[in-house]
Amino acid sequence: MKHKGKYSWLVLAVFLPVLWLPTIGCEKEYSFEGADTVTTIRPPLLPDTTTAGGSVNTNCTLCNANYLVEVNNWTFINDKKQYCGTTTDAGFIGINTTFTFFGPSVCSIDSGIVMTIYLPVKFDENKYNITSNLVAFYYYDHHGTSDLFIRLTPLSFSVNVQSYIHLTKVVTGTFGGSVYKPDGSITQITDGRFKVKL
Repeated sequence: MKHKGKYSWLVLAVFLPVLWLPTIGCEKEYSFEGADTVTTIRPPLLPDTTTAGGSVNTNCTLCNANYLVEVNNWTFINDKKQYCGTTTDAGFIGINTTFTFFGPSVCSIDSGIVMTIYLPVKFDENKYNITSNLVAFYYYDHHGTSDLFIRLTPLSFSVNVQSYIHLTKVVTGTFGGSVYKPDGSITQITDGRFKVKL
């Protein structure tokens, strides 16, 4: 019986620290909660061309009336402000009846465009002047909680594919229509242009 009590102390001496070990690392030494990491850690890409929300304003000289849409570029106008940028990816979805492209603004890397166009015909050869009203359009802002512009039904929005060259997979088109702003109001996208290699 003497040995039984001796081993009980040994069990407590070995297992008690093991049970206590997980609580050692739980002590909170400091907190960084509530800090504005967007402005304190990472400065804006172009401070004079973006607002606090990251959206492009009229001071962005990289987008202007003479902005040329080259391959993998896009542009549009809203409320007399021109937005423009490049595409980082593009391609067909499925059997060449839908294509998508997206990419950042040249004026603020934290904002950019995402478009998906559902085509009425298959793009398996050269095509010209094809219009689609089935379009997903977003102009996002990584600083905010909502997209700066988003097309949702029943709002009218259309894309006109001016040309699709099957050999090069380059599609050129125009777009425009009604979109929602984060506050729920409706605004117009006009003079939209893109030239994308799918």
